[in-house]
Amino acid sequence: METKVGVFRIMAAAVMAVALLNGCIWDGSSGSDGSGIVVNSLEDTVNPATAGTVTLRDAIDRAEPGERITFDPALNGGIIDLENVGAWHSTLRGEVFSPAFGFIERDYGPSALYARKNLVIDASGLQDGITLDWAGGEENPARVLAVYGDLTMENVNISSGVSSAVALTAGDQPYTLARGGGVAVWGVARLVHCEISGSRAAGEAEGSRDRGAFGGGIYGDVIILEDCVVSGNSVKGYGAAGGGVYSVGGRDSSQHSSLTRCAVTGNRIAGQHAYGGGVYSDGGGRGNRKIIALVNCTLARNLVEDNADLPEVYQWYYRGGGFYMSNGDLKMEGCTIAENQVNALAFTFFNGKPNMGGGGVGATIGDAHVVEKMQIQHSIIAGNSVDGVPGDLFSGSLINFFSLGYNLIGDLNFDYILVPVPWWSEYMSRKHWPKAGDMDGVDVADVLLVEDPQLHPTILSAGVDEGEPAVLWYPPTGNAVDAIPASGYSVSYVLAGFDTTSPFGEGAGFLNLVLEEIDSRYGRDYSAVFGTQNLSEVTFHGPAETWPSEPENAEWIAFWQDLDAAIAESPGPYLGTEKLADDFWVQPFADGENVEVESVFVVPPDTDQLGQTRPVNGFGDIGAIEIELP
Repeated sequence: METKVGVFRIMAAAVMAVALLNGCIWDGSSGSDGSGIVVNSLEDTVNPATAGTVTLRDAIDRAEPGERITFDPALNGGIIDLENVGAWHSTLRGEVFSPAFGFIERDYGPSALYARKNLVIDASGLQDGITLDWAGGEENPARVLAVYGDLTMENVNISSGVSSAVALTAGDQPYTLARGGGVAVWGVARLVHCEISGSRAAGEAEGSRDRGAFGGGIYGDVIILEDCVVSGNSVKGYGAAGGGVYSVGGRDSSQHSSLTRCAVTGNRIAGQHAYGGGVYSDGGGRGNRKIIALVNCTLARNLVEDNADLPEVYQWYYRGGGFYMSNGDLKMEGCTIAENQVNALAFTFFNGKPNMGGGGVGATIGDAHVVEKMQIQHSIIAGNSVDGVPGDLFSGSLINFFSLGYNLIGDLNFDYILVPVPWWSEYMSRKHWPKAGDMDGVDVADVLLVEDPQLHPTILSAGVDEGEPAVLWYPPTGNAVDAIPASGYSVSYVLAGFDTTSPFGEGAGFLNLVLEEIDSRYGRDYSAVFGTQNLSEVTFHGPAETWPSEPENAEWIAFWQDLDAAIAESPGPYLGTEKLADDFWVQPFADGENVEVESVFVVPPDTDQLGQTRPVNGFGDIGAIEIELP
């Protein structure tokens, strides 16, 4: 069957529609008289001494839920130095693991500005925007802004916020939550033409499942960023995640997180369990399948490293220099993920799994989480490293990996992709790569002008190139230029599955045919090696959220991963990085009973990270930027 897909445009429209229906995004209305509140002073006081003076703190205090706060034109380009703490114990929701997993109200500690209502801060009328800066320094830590509700903010820069884990003397919570050094939102955070820089989250020195330091720049349940820069932020703690952005992903919302035309660059995380130097996505939290979409974005020179201030413990993990996902789905279109690094304490394996992975993009291989799907198109993921060697895309324990074509990837690792899950996902085929225009083994210098990036004029990196101007984007070159057909193209997926309602039983008959085909190609009796004569006796054990950790599933998981490893070592025909992917399954198994071929028509994007029209030379460029050749 053939369907037309405009994945991200459809998704963006749906997100906007739901947001408007829910009243989450400012719709142009203001107060009861339509005027809203106009800030006319850069002072930081609640009750200004001079009559007629309106400060931002005063406006936030007086605004009705969702009422629009704007700025006098005379404040164009101004900086509001926040010196006062608006809430010493900012309350937002946060996860707990004991006595059961869930999200409850928690103490997030000091915030310079705090609102327990829907908040709209609109500086779109100022050509150079407005900056909100925490002036108290690290000695007197406070994040810039916390909102328990929905936040809509345009043309506002957030800088120098600090969120620290501070000991509490009362209640069940021992420390405040170090989340969102610049901004923390429990609701839908929609930021347009904003910058978040120079902010940090500093967590505890002791391990705890629910008290990690998350989101150096911004932390939120749903995060929707458009035309934003999130650079030069950092996170440090025992557990650390999301140097620039940490998205829970919609635990309490029907919406999904998305980043469109954004630069998330030069951010840093340091921990003994550290994930997502640029962006961390939790997919709605454990057991959820929420989507995060990255469209026309650059994630570059972010860094994941060890927290050298902590003593060594029995295990440590570092993954996802640019982007990391622990639950849910990822959809990536027209992005550039380059020069991110994971540099930490290397150890070969913990519990049979590598402790480092995904210099550019990484997915979990945790037992307590299952990531569902990664779908990428028209993206460059190259020049990233893990412990000094190439490491660009690490599939972790994904169930399915889909390419929609024209991706340029350096090192692509499918070694730990999860296996078919009978009763849940009936297909044996999981790795749908390569497709039209796809290449792996790419050298970054052949696709990006990494020596000549566009730099931010004022924001300094805290990442790989610490102290240097933060990267905004790279010009494409070589194989990335004039590659994507402007009229679109078709991609086919092969869905090879079990042939009966019984997950093993008779279905194992088809598996045996597969093994016979492998044997005939490679001259090795895999049936004997893996004891497949007993597959009909294997059973699958849930629950779905944690099934990889169930001992009863170990035999099934080991069978598929050992099969991939054995094929990789075989002297027979090379099947590529993906090993058993679509080209293998379509022949000789396309009998209509066990194999289905699905065709999708892919529509290329019509703009790039800068909002420029694509294509300009008849064919579109791969990655976040479209260039015009002479």
